[in-house]
Amino acid sequence: MYLTILSVHNLLRWVFIAAAFYAIIRAIMGLMNKQVYNKADNTSGAILVAVAHTQLLIGIVLLFLSPTVQAAMQDMAATMKDKVLRGILIEHPLTNIIGVTLIQIGRIRTRKAYADVDKYKRSLIFFGLGLILILSRIPWGTSPLFRF
Repeated sequence: MYLTILSVHNLLRWVFIAAAFYAIIRAIMGLMNKQVYNKADNTSGAILVAVAHTQLLIGIVLLFLSPTVQAAMQDMAATMKDKVLRGILIEHPLTNIIGVTLIQIGRIRTRKAYADVDKYKRSLIFFGLGLILILSRIPWGTSPLFRF
């Protein structure tokens, strides 16, 4: 069961990245072309938030199921000295929670903005910062959890 959930988490990463880039590109194009913030822009933000939250929930489930995390929890002093284990147990989840929170705040602040330019700016800033944080903690090859 753990490997199946891990595989879903790894595959959903690509859906998240695609959704984030799509929402960010829509925000950039809207700002550059001074467009009206429309239903497609709103939907792109909603999809990004939905995928981000789904990915976060799956990640939290993995924290409880992961044999690596369970082993790391047995000796926290040693875990904190090990860069890979610390990344899996602390840095990856915490940074991603902050990233998803920024994306959610961006969605809320975008919906509350009145001017179209403000909606695009808020989307770009918050979605961009959230994406940067999350991309910084994806185990691109340094973790035993890395899978394509």
